[in-house]
Amino acid sequence: MPATMSATPVIANADEDVSDDAPGDVLEAAPLFEGLPRKVVENLRENSERRRYSAGHTVFSMGQYDGDEFLIVLSGALQLNIVDAENGEMVIERFGPGAVFGLEAAFSDEIDAICPRVAVTAADEAQVLAIEMEPFRKLAAARPSLMRNIARCLARDAAALRFNRQAPQTPPEQRVFAALMEFVERAPASGEWRIEKMPKHRELAERAGVEEAEAASAVAALIQDGVARRDYPALVVNDIRRLNTLAGLG
Repeated sequence: MPATMSATPVIANADEDVSDDAPGDVLEAAPLFEGLPRKVVENLRENSERRRYSAGHTVFSMGQYDGDEFLIVLSGALQLNIVDAENGEMVIERFGPGAVFGLEAAFSDEIDAICPRVAVTAADEAQVLAIEMEPFRKLAAARPSLMRNIARCLARDAAALRFNRQAPQTPPEQRVFAALMEFVERAPASGEWRIEKMPKHRELAERAGVEEAEAASAVAALIQDGVARRDYPALVVNDIRRLNTLAGLG
């Protein structure tokens, strides 16, 4: 979502970088830049900076991120908070090693409306590589090899979002809750969060990649804990924040 490394408070909040690795070495190891010509990597290195943040430190406060750069997580994790423009709910996402934050800003005209609603903190002690957006955008336009890597990266993220891909070790109930989130909508009249037509347990199980009994048990647990209630054929979500958390999304 970023545009020139003008976010100077980021530098102020970052701890001193004590790594011996050069930015060029880090760049070559990143999947986004895999197989690029040496000259392209050198150009990227000249417009990048490695930073380290202690757990809990602010990377971008709300309203600070302007799209002037994007970040590659080298180690640790970042937490992204986005305020939903329609309902004011906070959506939380975690970025681990290898993840890229802000790359969309290079190609989206709508990103300016999102940036003021974004905040980023270090969820754990984290090291990131910050890359200036404008030189990167120009380089991508001139280098098809870099553009192919960018397209692959964005396509992978889009596929993960669309198909809700989760690691095999994710608990079955969490995968069920994440699958349920795909059906949740806010009712215009009442303001309730609802699934107007609750999917059958078999359908939910197939979507989440779990057994049908596990899907049924997860839904029953939500109702028993008061997170949701049945309103046949609908399911009403009483606590959307809690469901977000249970689904591993917040």
